[in-house]
Amino acid sequence: MLRTAVASTVSSVFSKHGHGVADLDDPQRLATGQKLQAALWQLTPENDAQRMLKAGALELSNEIAQTRLLVITQSGGSIPSVFLVVLVLWLAIMFAGFGLITSNNPTVLVVLFLCALSLAGAVLMIEELNRPLEGFMKVSSAPMRYALTHIGG
Repeated sequence: MLRTAVASTVSSVFSKHGHGVADLDDPQRLATGQKLQAALWQLTPENDAQRMLKAGALELSNEIAQTRLLVITQSGGSIPSVFLVVLVLWLAIMFAGFGLITSNNPTVLVVLFLCALSLAGAVLMIEELNRPLEGFMKVSSAPMRYALTHIGG
C-alpha cells in the first residue's frame, strides 16, 4: 500500500506532464494516505519492538501528512505578481536614469548592460526558487525514486 502511494505520487509530481504541487491536492491521493494511516492503526503489535515500530510508523505518517498539507498551502507562491511588476518597473526606471546621466562611453554602456543583466538574472532566480517543481531548476526526483526502489513490494 505504501509502495503504491509513493509510486503514484512520484509519477504524477515528477512527470513531464505533471502539475507538481497541484497533483498533491487530489482527493484520491488523500484517500490513499488515510487508508494507509488506518491500516497502520489496525496493526496489532505482539511485543515491545513491534509497538515501538508501530508508534514510529504512525509518527512518520502524521509528519508526512502535515508536510503534504504545508506544501499544498504554500503552493500559491510567496511572491505577489504585483511586487514583481513594481520591482521590474523600478529597476527599468533606475537603469534608464543611469543611462541618461552617464557619458556615451562604450565601457559605461557595457557595465550598465552587465549590471542590468545581473539584476534580471537575480529576479529570474528568485522566481525559479519560488516554484521548486516547475521551471528551469527543479527539485530532483532521484531521492524519491531511490527510496521507491527500496520499499518492499
